[in-house]
Amino acid sequence: MSENKFYWDSDTIDYYVDFEELNGWASTAMRIYEYVADECDWEDEKDMRALYLDLLTKVEDKANKGEYEWIEAKLK
Repeated sequence: MSENKFYWDSDTIDYYVDFEELNGWASTAMRIYEYVADECDWEDEKDMRALYLDLLTKVEDKANKGEYEWIEAKLK
């Protein structure tokens, strides 16, 4: 399966990382879904799903990066 690569503005990713810290992952996933559905350009359901999963993954990776750094610092 080929992996889609999309460009997301860093402000968009940061917004959802901050949102997740305040509201939890379930609310963030729903908010990202609404954003992709309402604000992004996509052709069909497959495109929308690819955009949603890509943004969701990028937000999750960035949110977890801070946690991983904290854990690594504690282990040293």
